Amino acid sequence: MIRTLMAGAVLALATVPGAALAQEGAKYDCVVTTATPNLKAQIGGAMTGQGDDASREALFKQLGELVDGCVTRHGIGEANKGNYFDYSLARISREWLIGDISKQGLSVAPVDKAMDFGLGKTNPDLSGEMSQDQIMSIVQAYIDSGVNIEKVDQSVWEKVGAYAAATSIYWNKRKTLTF
Repeated sequence: MIRTLMAGAVLALATVPGAALAQEGAKYDCVVTTATPNLKAQIGGAMTGQGDDASREALFKQLGELVDGCVTRHGIGEANKGNYFDYSLARISREWLIGDISKQGLSVAPVDKAMDFGLGKTNPDLSGEMSQDQIMSIVQAYIDSGVNIEKVDQSVWEKVGAYAAATSIYWNKRKTLTF
């Protein structure tokens, strides 16, 4: 009987961190799970140059409304709101670009490897212009993975560059969120 009670207590305590992580995950996921597939596609397209300034401004307004709702729902706090908006924009763009690039037969894994993107990795800041060395590192990673780079359309390379920028912002803004 005592063993059963102790086992129950251990299991109950073991679920507390999991529940806390799930709540934290809900904060990170809120905007992405709230945005419609159409809005995500429009944002992804806008990040690759589709649309005009007015349409992009309208998309940012819609995204801002989703961010506001998530900030309120999860008690995220005003201090995190700007970074949360940037994180959400980068995440939606990044996820859309992964799908769009994969439709062209390319993986984004060479970019992640070349730029050292990921949890606990260096995640260089690519929010400005990428250096020639960074560009060549990505190209070399694709060559090393067996891609004939001469056969990749320029529009796909532009999406690869947009993916690198979005992923950089995604990881760097995520680090700044203090919830």
